[in-house]
Amino acid sequence: MADYDFKSLNDKEFEIFCADLLGDVQGHRFERFKAGKDAGIDGRYFTDQGKEVILQCKHWSNTPVAQLIRELSKTEKPKLDKLKPPRYILTVSNPLSRADKKAIHRALSPYVVSESDIYGKEDLNDLLKDKAHIEQRHYKLWLHSSSVLGHIFNNAIMGRSTFSLEEIIRSSSRYVVTANHVAALKLLERLGVVIITGEPGVGKTTLADHLCLHYATQGFTYLKIGDDIREAESVYNPESKQIIYFDDFLGRNYLEALKGHEGNQITQFIRRIATNKNKRFVLTSRSTILNQGKFLIDAFEHSNVQKNEYELRIQSLTELDKAQILYNHIWHSDLENEYIEQLYFDRRYRKIIAHKNFNPRLISYITDMTRLETYTADSYWNYISSSLNNPAQVWENPFNAQQDDFSRIIILLVVLNGSAIGENLLAEAYHRCLALPENHHLQGRREFQSNIKLLTGSFLNRIVSSQGPSMIDLFNPSIGDYVLERYAGDAVTLRLGIQSLRTLRSLITLRSLQTNKHLSTADTKSICDALIGHFADNKFVGVSVAYISALSHVYCGCGGFDSNASAALRAVVQFIINNGMGEATDDSFDIVEWSVEQSIITSEQALSFIAGNIDIIGSYTEMRAISSLLLVIPEATSGYSEIVESVKKHVIEVVSENFSEFIDVNSAFSMVEYEDDEAAGNELKKLIEKELIDLGVNFCADDVSTILESYDVTQELCNYYHNLHEEDGPRSEGPTILAIDKIDDLFDRG
Repeated sequence: MADYDFKSLNDKEFEIFCADLLGDVQGHRFERFKAGKDAGIDGRYFTDQGKEVILQCKHWSNTPVAQLIRELSKTEKPKLDKLKPPRYILTVSNPLSRADKKAIHRALSPYVVSESDIYGKEDLNDLLKDKAHIEQRHYKLWLHSSSVLGHIFNNAIMGRSTFSLEEIIRSSSRYVVTANHVAALKLLERLGVVIITGEPGVGKTTLADHLCLHYATQGFTYLKIGDDIREAESVYNPESKQIIYFDDFLGRNYLEALKGHEGNQITQFIRRIATNKNKRFVLTSRSTILNQGKFLIDAFEHSNVQKNEYELRIQSLTELDKAQILYNHIWHSDLENEYIEQLYFDRRYRKIIAHKNFNPRLISYITDMTRLETYTADSYWNYISSSLNNPAQVWENPFNAQQDDFSRIIILLVVLNGSAIGENLLAEAYHRCLALPENHHLQGRREFQSNIKLLTGSFLNRIVSSQGPSMIDLFNPSIGDYVLERYAGDAVTLRLGIQSLRTLRSLITLRSLQTNKHLSTADTKSICDALIGHFADNKFVGVSVAYISALSHVYCGCGGFDSNASAALRAVVQFIINNGMGEATDDSFDIVEWSVEQSIITSEQALSFIAGNIDIIGSYTEMRAISSLLLVIPEATSGYSEIVESVKKHVIEVVSENFSEFIDVNSAFSMVEYEDDEAAGNELKKLIEKELIDLGVNFCADDVSTILESYDVTQELCNYYHNLHEEDGPRSEGPTILAIDKIDDLFDRG
């Protein structure tokens, strides 16, 4: 049985819900009127005898019942004396005892015909137990039902996913179901994969959250990916219903110039999902990042990912959508009344709604009472105006005035890492940073854990999991925007932070800083030079082959490999050759290729390096990198033909074992008729040949046939036609709250 406290609803949503529920119970549709013009009426209908029945709704769940009764007697009774309705029905969100109902009945006599026309929290829940259709029409109410919550939390794959669901539920009271929600859900249902794109703060993550919730309630198991698509691959079950979520998959806050092999793995996974009716995949990315990602990552263009995009734009929100977003944030905030009055004065809420910089994230900030400690009610509107006119300044004062040198270092390290980082790894990076000579002048609170405690909830989130170490992440992605903008061009500070982190993610940040013009090419090159020299001097202790290879790749992108190799670069090459067996990346192969061309290593050494890494390569870009490396090795080199044959054999095995990830089967099947296996096979052969050419493999017809034989064309073609997602949209879009009032009526307090 339902047991709602109705606190997830604002007062206007509570009115709509009560009119819907009581209308169903009474067998009459309640007319509703504009707020503020009702003279004590939230709804009404006329009986067959022409008598008017009035409905009034009071959503004062946090108000003591005694105060509620006094207010009804003082304010509502005079209205009723003027109206003199034959019947008056009252609903309140407060729990009511028998004595409470008697007191209300006396206060509103003779208009409340009987105590049974007074509905409290318990009565509304009793009525709902047989009204599932009413519950489902009111999204936020339905979302908080015990049955739905239990179903959701029983379908989270791991600790992070459960935590994510809890956060979504906790913040859902501010969510507004718009046309974007319905349209994105239809696209996801039809294609199985949707990439929510848009500019910062537009609500991409929030929309994605609620798409995932929809499927979690439909029996799909939920997984939120942290940093690596391999997390999803490790729990992928072809037979079970799964909804997988990869937030900000191309990098948080800035262009993460994603490594090609990761980009290819994502596109391969998208293909796998799209061919399985039991799977849904939701990704988010900023529009500018995704567009640049397509430019940088061949696999994105190769896989036509744009068909899965749904761009979320502020311009697609109606004025009423924006009004509901603002109203929800005000209603569910802890803003004191004198602050709220500033929003209502001279209808200032309309200026917020109409502002060119309106976005849900900014609305969250300006209605957050915890951020207003230094602002009085009289200065609140100035704070709002400056925040809207210059959104970046939201973090300027807290970062500069409220933090000391040590806490700013911690924030910078998390930002430079570009993603959540283990608390233990962050502590190590922090202490390495403090030990650098350039940082001996810092002032403030030095102790790491004390700073973490103070920063948690304002600049950082600390995520505790029973399955591993605590993770530290940014409290909000826009912190990264502000911090990177603040340190743009400060090559020394950025170098010290990246040098202290020693993470692959920080190198991706470095490359993105250059791409976004926050760092000049010369400064990026100087940082790489310093880092390579530092790690070479320290014999590469504490860093991996993947890290050094990635660092060298960034350096190469700055023109750092155009001249003769320095001693440090030669040391890098030897480190990769000596330690990279079984650990090589596509970057490693690129560095080895350059080394052969520069005669730093011999062709025999390069062949030996390939031989030691053949078995670990599995991605498109790794295979391309090996093929490119083989081209610079003379064919006369001892063992060359054997290595080429081994690489070819391995590539054929990988493509065969992961057929639908490398070959766009949907594209092939869409070209043929149902059960035309021969035509389907011919289309697939064309795609296999194209893929092998792209991979740089010399192949023959038998190789193509070998790969095709690994795939059950007949069965998969049948599945393709039987498992196509419905074109007419989702089975259940969930309830949509239809606002009947205009903006001023929504904000009108009567």
